[in-house]
Amino acid sequence: MNAKDYDNLKWYTIMATIINIILLLCFCSVARAEVIPEGVALRCVIGEASNQGLEGMKAVSSALRNRGTVKGVYGCKSGLADKEPEWVWKMARRAWRESAFRDFANSGTHWENVRAFGLPYWAKNMRVTLKLGDHWFFALK
Repeated sequence: MNAKDYDNLKWYTIMATIINIILLLCFCSVARAEVIPEGVALRCVIGEASNQGLEGMKAVSSALRNRGTVKGVYGCKSGLADKEPEWVWKMARRAWRESAFRDFANSGTHWENVRAFGLPYWAKNMRVTLKLGDHWFFALK
């Protein structure tokens, strides 16, 4: 190996290291456990936010990922998803997939339709992370 080859190898190694660090930083910022199967998540997102548009669905998707469980999510058991047209399912699928790369709920793990149901008792010890449409998103303080 001559000096020019060695310099090229050093340059490529440095660049590869920088790229790996950047990728690591980007993906670590949204590293959340994905333990919820997509089919279950879509039913939950539709049950909770089918009338909130794409942005509302993204925020609910992120909050589901942040909490890592569907336990206590009323919309998952709602029959609403069965009545929605295919375009709503496509929008929910897009929201769920995009939420894998960005936290649209700003670390929120819970949400409530405050307009319809008022501020929930369980939010007393939580901070508001996002107000979007009818939904407010919350996280522990």
